[in-house]
Amino acid sequence: MAEYQRARSPEQKAERMEAIMDAAEGLFAELPYHEINMGLIAKELGWSRSNLYKYAATLEEVFLALHSRANEAYIAELMSSLPAVPCDDRDLARVWAKVTAKHRAFLRYQDILIAIIESNTSLERLVDFKRTLTEIYAPLTDLLSRQTGCSPIEARELYLRLIFQAPNLYSHHHPAGRSAEAIQIVGMPPAPGTFEDAYADFVTMCLAWVREHAQG
Repeated sequence: MAEYQRARSPEQKAERMEAIMDAAEGLFAELPYHEINMGLIAKELGWSRSNLYKYAATLEEVFLALHSRANEAYIAELMSSLPAVPCDDRDLARVWAKVTAKHRAFLRYQDILIAIIESNTSLERLVDFKRTLTEIYAPLTDLLSRQTGCSPIEARELYLRLIFQAPNLYSHHHPAGRSAEAIQIVGMPPAPGTFEDAYADFVTMCLAWVREHAQG
């Protein structure tokens, strides 16, 4: 835990924000979102709250930045791992599912993005986030367009369909917290198969459907 020092340059300010994000990420690995607050992050860093607020105004702002960072890492690995397109849908889907399973933290951020993070973020900050988000996933939507022969707009909708489904499917196969406890008490059987297999099936199905209905 480093002693707080005031940031004076843009580089130092970026370093402070990275430290804030790292602290929040560490807390999120141990606690549900609703138990985390700015006071806990400040304590984790050894800073005062007033020093923390110089770099982030709200908890949602911190988690919006965490989502962007995790999303960039996720898409970068997808782009470097996916086979050259066009290829067999099943081959692409298997790699997509394997990479997605490795990015559990990103799936947790994605799971709370719309209902919690975006709904409690300023419009100005949210506009910046959406603009950056579009830039981040542009290479991937281009790849999906080339794989299926669909338009860029259709490829964007395909990507969003895939990424919105991933957190729910992952939670279905890997329930945590109270959900896991309730499932155990009720005696419900675990989800059959694995997340990777189930998600690969979903990706394959979506690719085939979009190709069939592509408008070009």
